[in-house]
Amino acid sequence: MEIILVKKRKTKKNKKNYFNKFWDGELSLPVSYWMFGLVYAIPIGILVALVAMVMGFPESAWGILILPYTIFWSVGCWRSCDNYKGKIVWPVLAKITIVLALIQGAADVVIGV
Repeated sequence: MEIILVKKRKTKKNKKNYFNKFWDGELSLPVSYWMFGLVYAIPIGILVALVAMVMGFPESAWGILILPYTIFWSVGCWRSCDNYKGKIVWPVLAKITIVLALIQGAADVVIGV
């Protein structure tokens, strides 16, 4: 009589990708703040500006077009701040800049600066 042991592979039903982890605040604060707030934001901003120019939108409309990314960045980064376990100064400063970025985004939409 032969016994065969089979090890079951653990599967995750909620396997998250990189962007879902960011949205849920599961990435580190430096990655959330600098990668999504600067490194990824630059090419996205350039792409939005190019699309707006090709479509013939005035510059005042660019703020409206970039606002969804600003909100995406703000939510993910804010949640990363809430999960941060280091010095309290970093999440506080990050949250201040998030609020300022949202104010600037709202001003761009309302005033069209």
